Amino acid sequence: MRYITAAIGNFDGIHIGHDQIIRKCIDIGNRFEQDKKIVTFEYEFDKLTNIAKKYKKIYGKHGKISTFNNYDIDDIIFYSLDSQTAIMSPESFISEILIDKLRIRNIVVGFNFRFGHKAKGDIHFLQELSSKYNYGVEVINAVKQEGLVISSSMIRELIAEGRMAEANRLLTEPYQIDFRDHRFDVISGRELLILDTDFVYPPDGSYLVIENKKQIEIAVENENGYLRLKSNDMLTPDIIQFIQKI
Repeated sequence: MRYITAAIGNFDGIHIGHDQIIRKCIDIGNRFEQDKKIVTFEYEFDKLTNIAKKYKKIYGKHGKISTFNNYDIDDIIFYSLDSQTAIMSPESFISEILIDKLRIRNIVVGFNFRFGHKAKGDIHFLQELSSKYNYGVEVINAVKQEGLVISSSMIRELIAEGRMAEANRLLTEPYQIDFRDHRFDVISGRELLILDTDFVYPPDGSYLVIENKKQIEIAVENENGYLRLKSNDMLTPDIIQFIQKI
């Protein structure tokens, strides 16, 4: 089994800061002839109420995968953060998960990466233990726009405010709703109802979107955390990319 160079992070809404992390992982993996993998996390919401529900997700598993597949990587590892892993010490997470289980030899993370019980582990701790467990660490500094650090939190706010064009400038591809990640009802050929409440959604209004490779206009209505989508055109519960609010 070959060793791994891994880009590690939550990667919710893959933005231009994440892009630098992934590209550095690819560069290091190619240089050392190691498998290039992305390690990201899945929260078990019923067990991690306080941690996982403190923010709304931008993408689910399939939404992440479709963006990750734009990169020359060898694999995507979705690691489940459940009640057991949530109480692991930072050192145990490094030794038992990253090194023993995943066989990672080089780690690429963002400047604000945290891990372990109560997120006590940070990039400094990761660097301190690198010689003990024989791995390399590359930390990617914050990427800023107009003096502000680009983050998933910033993008969540832009989406929630309907500022789709601004959010899309920070994402590596336009914001999308991938129906494989959502519970939904097909009300009619021109109306869909998304039944999940743990995702951030655009506010009420009309939007220009790409649906089934066509550019159309849809109306968005939020109802108690659910999302109703209507259009004069036929809607397919597949992937809808949002271009801008109109």
